[in-house]
Amino acid sequence: MRIRPGSKPRWQERPRTTGYEVHIPKGDDAMKYYKRLKKKMTKDGFFQELKDRRYFISNTQKRIELNKRQRRNWVKKKKLMDSC
Repeated sequence: MRIRPGSKPRWQERPRTTGYEVHIPKGDDAMKYYKRLKKKMTKDGFFQELKDRRYFISNTQKRIELNKRQRRNWVKKKKLMDSC
């Protein structure tokens, strides 16, 4: 990041981070922030990605699993719509 003399650094030129990052304020409970991080990673599908990459899965098998997942979600949504 290049800082121009006499002015603030540009927001677009800030150093970029990759992955997940947590800043814990001094004297605060670390477990609270750990739980937040874990929830965020679960929601993003990070842990599922790790499980999926453990073994090789062919594209055909991936497509079959995707269709199954989409079908389950569709049935759930349809059930919710019918119950209302």
